[in-house]
Amino acid sequence: MLHCDDDDLALIALGEQADEQDRAHLASCARCRSRLDELTATVATVRSIGPDDVPVSPPAAVWAAISDELGLGSPADASETTSVAPAVDLAAERERRRPTRVRIWAAAGAAAVVGVLAGVVATAAVLSAPSTGEVVASAQLAPIDGSGLAGSATVSRDGDAKVLTVDVPDLPAQSDAYYEVWMATPDTSTMVAIGTLNPGETGRFTLPAGMDASAFPVVDVSVEHFDGDAGHSATSVARGTLGA
Repeated sequence: MLHCDDDDLALIALGEQADEQDRAHLASCARCRSRLDELTATVATVRSIGPDDVPVSPPAAVWAAISDELGLGSPADASETTSVAPAVDLAAERERRRPTRVRIWAAAGAAAVVGVLAGVVATAAVLSAPSTGEVVASAQLAPIDGSGLAGSATVSRDGDAKVLTVDVPDLPAQSDAYYEVWMATPDTSTMVAIGTLNPGETGRFTLPAGMDASAFPVVDVSVEHFDGDAGHSATSVARGTLGA
């Protein structure tokens, strides 16, 4: 099965109409719908940034001290490196069809917040910064089928959003597969793909807007293969149930 292009999903999340092929695919593919929900939640978060969140230029004395310490020349020379990135022309982005997800994130950030220093930085901060809000649920992830892998998961409030944080410290690298984080109903009959988890990293995922985390309390980490199958592989390595 060929999934929706990430560039197209990002543009749909920004408000563009999906074409007939993408609409048909999204109607039947849980993974692409989940990724679209993640992108939509990210765009909503970025668009909620107000004037007080926009970076401001530091006082001249700060640049003077930095320039003197690093031998960069005059403060004016150093400050040139901090110019604010211009807004990205989203229509031009679509024509160029830049393939990497990081570049589409930059387009989303710049289109939503004109004047934020490097839109991609603002968006990446939303995605990767640890949640500083109240932890509303947590779980210990136990090994499945003798995998020997254990970890933890928490759901935290981050403003109006909820963030799932998953840490499985000893995940081994996979040469032909990857790890996917899922949330499931108590009987695991319904599972929602939340995002990929890389070995050696802590995953932080903004949950789709409107998703009731209490209805999907089971957190599951599975091994998935590059086979085009959007469903769960049935090969889980760690799992736990969120509780208050």
